[in-house]
Amino acid sequence: MAGRRRHADEARAEQFAVIGANIRILRQRNGWTQAKLGELMGWPANSTVCAAEGHRNGRQRQFTTDEVQRLADIFNVPSWRLMTRCVNCDGHPPAGFSCLSCGARSENHPEPHGRR
Repeated sequence: MAGRRRHADEARAEQFAVIGANIRILRQRNGWTQAKLGELMGWPANSTVCAAEGHRNGRQRQFTTDEVQRLADIFNVPSWRLMTRCVNCDGHPPAGFSCLSCGARSENHPEPHGRR
């Protein structure tokens, strides 16, 4: 049972990291500061947004279902979109490219020099 719980916790942590990365992308796309997003969310400090984006001493903030829906409303996207791999490329950048937001590479993207 402990193995299952650990796997579920790892999956949840990964999902929170995806949401955090997408929040950052959408915030920057809108030209908003962390303070602006924090104000729109009603969060008490910039550090809350920093933690939500996964940049708080390596710790990722967790999200409630209500917070995900509120963020989706603020960014005018469906809530499931915040939980997909990347709001820029959906984990599949165009052929020959890699996504600068999530680091995903297309299948025929050449490896960086020195890697094999």
